[in-house]
Amino acid sequence: MPYSSEHKSQSRERILNSALRLFSEGGFEQVTIDKVMTNAGLTRGAFYAHFSSKEDLYAEAIHHGINSSALVSIPPDGEGLRSLRQLIGSYLSRAHVDGKAAPCPLAFFATDVGVRDRRVRDTYTVALQSLAGVLGTHTPARMQAERVLAMTVLMVGGVAVSSALTDGALKDRILASCRRSIMEMAEAQPPKAARKQAVRKKQDKQYARP
Repeated sequence: MPYSSEHKSQSRERILNSALRLFSEGGFEQVTIDKVMTNAGLTRGAFYAHFSSKEDLYAEAIHHGINSSALVSIPPDGEGLRSLRQLIGSYLSRAHVDGKAAPCPLAFFATDVGVRDRRVRDTYTVALQSLAGVLGTHTPARMQAERVLAMTVLMVGGVAVSSALTDGALKDRILASCRRSIMEMAEAQPPKAARKQAVRKKQDKQYARP
């Protein structure tokens, strides 16, 4: 009796979750198909019903890691920035860095993906753009796209660097610094708006003179 489409979907997700975790911990070269399937509780024979190769799985794990991230379920709150603070607090956390939360492939595959094939790097590129898009929904409408991109890279880089360190106190300092810098960027006005506000303040002072 053939497996149902639901069973196949569940098996695929188990493989992807296993691959995401193992690739994050060991990198592409150290992780075998057998390790991924054993960790997923499935046989090696089931692998090729879902993926054509380890490279294919690696690329799909990047895509899966972004689309299944808990970050996408955080509802934006408009101009209040509460949801942004929640998002970066979750991402730039010791739980994430220390592997106690689902790993973001953008951060944990960062040192590995540059030497992979074009399809993998294309997938990584799209994933970064996707994360920037998610982050952008939690920033003020006036926020410039370049600033949102910088905030995204600061998030990813903060986790990537922190995960490589052995000094826990330094990890905490880096993560706190990244969180603070992102919030400062979000709260800062764009140059044009800042100039307009400065002009208004100057005019108000002139009108207020006796």
